[in-house]
Amino acid sequence: MSENTPKDVEITTCSQCGGEVRLNSKFCNYCGSRLSANSDDFGKSWTRLKEAALFYGIDIVACCLASFVGIFKTLGWSLFFDILMAISAILFFAYNWSENKHLLKWKSFSFLKLSGYAAIAICCSVIVHYSVGWLNVVIFNKDENYFELLRGNLAAEVFLIFFTAVMPALFEELGYRGYLLQNLLRIADKDQAIYITSFLFAIIHMSFISLFWLIPFALFLGYTRVKENTLWYGIFIHFFFNLTACVFQILAAH
Repeated sequence: MSENTPKDVEITTCSQCGGEVRLNSKFCNYCGSRLSANSDDFGKSWTRLKEAALFYGIDIVACCLASFVGIFKTLGWSLFFDILMAISAILFFAYNWSENKHLLKWKSFSFLKLSGYAAIAICCSVIVHYSVGWLNVVIFNKDENYFELLRGNLAAEVFLIFFTAVMPALFEELGYRGYLLQNLLRIADKDQAIYITSFLFAIIHMSFISLFWLIPFALFLGYTRVKENTLWYGIFIHFFFNLTACVFQILAAH
């Protein structure tokens, strides 16, 4: 038994490499081999993977079209893809409603804890704003401001906050920390499920320069979701993070 393994944890050995693993683990930590040979379990896991791939496929196609195809780089199409991804998140979350519905409960609500998470989100957003702004100027010689896309529209600030802070906070959490993470927790270990979900979440933002903060941010949201066993803390973290970014965008435009 490894020195780092708690004494009260039951362990077994991997049939492929002989490494010690926890009894309830689904994969070997050393070679990655699946520990369960049950064909029924494999069939269910394969079905879950195909469902997860379909969910992510819809998102990645929508993001690629919006980012790389010229005719779709308009405000109207951007809003269309945002709504499409929101509907997809709702449908997939509802599809496994019996497994996912407990994530919408908030039994252990703590205003103090929520305030702490909000403060962390705001501070991180400030740091990201200045670091990404500096990198954009140094590397690309430009300073992006997405508020410019809405300039001239009535209630531009309201639209910016709704589509940049409210919708992502609700529907990206519902889709990625709700449906996708919960789905992967059924077929992979906790850490593996969180890592995979976080990398997939970071990729859909289609910003290589932002990966340095998107991945840690997604990992934080994933671990918070698992720790708190509810989506609501993550939703508010996501909202305050994006809301802070919106405030910077609005102030820079005026």
